[in-house]
Amino acid sequence: MRWLLGGVLTFGFLLAEPTLAVAHTSKPPTMTAGTFWTHFLPHHVTYIQDGHAGPVIYDFQDPNCPYCHVMYEHEAPLIAAGKLTVRYVPVAFLTPQSSAEAAAWLQSPHPLQTLKHFETIVGPALRSGSYQSLPKTTPTAKTQNILHQNLIIMSEAGFEGTPAILFRAKDGKIGRIPGAISETDLKKLLPHLWQTTH
Repeated sequence: MRWLLGGVLTFGFLLAEPTLAVAHTSKPPTMTAGTFWTHFLPHHVTYIQDGHAGPVIYDFQDPNCPYCHVMYEHEAPLIAAGKLTVRYVPVAFLTPQSSAEAAAWLQSPHPLQTLKHFETIVGPALRSGSYQSLPKTTPTAKTQNILHQNLIIMSEAGFEGTPAILFRAKDGKIGRIPGAISETDLKKLLPHLWQTTH
């Protein structure tokens, strides 16, 4: 499992088994990997969940990231088959229109449907370089705060780009995958993931 965390992570996360310390003060509070997974992440990132069966992963995505779209296409069949649940965490830093597009997801009355529709049309837009067809909404102050907080947590977890995937392994360790992986590798990862209730 080459993606399991160990040692020191950048931007304040320390993983010294069996605890994960989040540095916010001179004496940061520590929490177990389990507490990080079940309490910190669900309450400190804003996500759009797709799926209600199988293990959970967090996937940080910028709307204008072509590799995020590839990763979505790899995840979608596993979600549909009930083998995976993905919590998509919107961030916006790649292009000037990323914030408005992420806002279209977050401010929609039906965020998951909006995200899925976006994924059906973003591929051709990214290939052509024309973003006119992509849904955009002026971000509210709340949305701007959400995107900022999501990006901070992504950075603190040691990621510099998207897609950025966090998962919990069966042994309880927290793992991360920087960048897209193949559908084959994603399928190979599934048996090693922590099973949880949703």
